[in-house]
Amino acid sequence: MESYLFYLQKGLLSTNLDTMRIYIKKMMILLTISVGLALLIGCDGKPLSTQVLLNQALNDASRGDWEDALDTLEIITEREPYNVAALIFIAITYEACDDMDLALNAARLAVKNAPDDFQAQYTLGRLYSKDQQKMQDAITPLLRALQIKPDHSETLLLLGRCSTILKLDSAIKYYKQLLKNKDFAKNAELWNEMGIYYAERQAIRRAATCFVKAYKLDSSKPLIVLNFATFIDQYVGESERALSFYENYLKITVKSPNSEKQRTRVEERIKKINANG
Repeated sequence: MESYLFYLQKGLLSTNLDTMRIYIKKMMILLTISVGLALLIGCDGKPLSTQVLLNQALNDASRGDWEDALDTLEIITEREPYNVAALIFIAITYEACDDMDLALNAARLAVKNAPDDFQAQYTLGRLYSKDQQKMQDAITPLLRALQIKPDHSETLLLLGRCSTILKLDSAIKYYKQLLKNKDFAKNAELWNEMGIYYAERQAIRRAATCFVKAYKLDSSKPLIVLNFATFIDQYVGESERALSFYENYLKITVKSPNSEKQRTRVEERIKKINANG
């Protein structure tokens, strides 16, 4: 059974609110099961009290009340300093509060206390991967997580992405392993990542196949549309053909404040193409 903390991480990373709600709902189901198990395991209230606190923190997190969640989690770690579930949850909570240093500290402590815990290794690797300056550090914990769960799709995708950015040839190995998963064979994000891998190695035909596949699978994701446009523009050299895809990117990000800087760059590129045409 997957840990509710994994659903929390997937929900936190999701930019789609409906997707986040689905993951939060799954987390609540898993945590309800774990509370029920605690009732069976202990009658003195101690195991249950920790689970109840975790439940409270999870409720806070699902509402976006991360500071309240952190207060509750710190009660657990004051009593149980090496509670790995609480430490991982704290790491995710600090991440949500944009304090990556403290998030990494908590994740490193979780790994130190439980080196064979998948969630601890995965969380540490994922947090490192968010900073390109620390991305090399992500590889070791992600590889350890993969040893623990050899076919875990999120770990494989993250390893592939980090390896691509670090220009490691091993990236394609993780992508191809993911393709064996029927669900991921139709995952636009995977084909997009493979397109980047091949484009950076000037394997233009293979890259084109991957980017076209990604676009056909999901032309609503801004990153996929932008990468497709950039590939046609910068790698294929057909700038005018790329215009419609750049314009599509602007259309689907019109209400996205987080895309403001990228939108400005795209608008400037469109103007330059039109001026040269």
